Amino acid sequence: MARPAYGFRTTCESCVSIDVRRWHREGRLQAGQYFSRSWTCRGEPSGSINVSTELDAVVLSYRSRSRGSTEWKSIEQRVPIVWTNCHLGGSRPWFVCSVYSGGHYCGRRVAVLYGAGDLFACRGCYRLAYASQQENPMDRGFSRAQKIRMRLGGTANLLDPFPDKPKRMHWRTYLRLRHCAEAAEKFSNVLFGKWISELDQTLKRAR
Repeated sequence: MARPAYGFRTTCESCVSIDVRRWHREGRLQAGQYFSRSWTCRGEPSGSINVSTELDAVVLSYRSRSRGSTEWKSIEQRVPIVWTNCHLGGSRPWFVCSVYSGGHYCGRRVAVLYGAGDLFACRGCYRLAYASQQENPMDRGFSRAQKIRMRLGGTANLLDPFPDKPKRMHWRTYLRLRHCAEAAEKFSNVLFGKWISELDQTLKRAR
């Protein structure tokens, strides 16, 4: 069976989200805390939630409005948190997706939950795609090359000289990243050349 085109799916990047890793870094997961989070869209406030913490969960309080509806609903959602040990010591938290999807309880351990509906749920429950999955292979290659350049301290401009090795980065890591960036850019340039050639042939036939 053919997979559905990603272009027909909502993306993670277009949804509000909460990240348990960020809250852990900020020291927000200790029981008995209370804080709020808000989002903006095009510079304007677009929503907020109030969060209270328990020993093994967070409780989200917010208002939600279904698409096409004018009525707001007040929602309180309890999201369990579990901890797993890290290989190098310490532990890390995970949200437990506590919604029902297709009549079945999810229960996945995830770092990020998305507000793509009334409740915050994992990417799988809402069938969300990443924005990069909607890019065609040519654009995806250029994007990858740009991300590597920026990771190395350069700009996203592919016409700029390739960034030098950052301090304290191993040469092996730098050379691997440079090879990946150059390979991705070369691959996309080949596809771009084919696209230009096909477009030129199409225009000639249309004359």
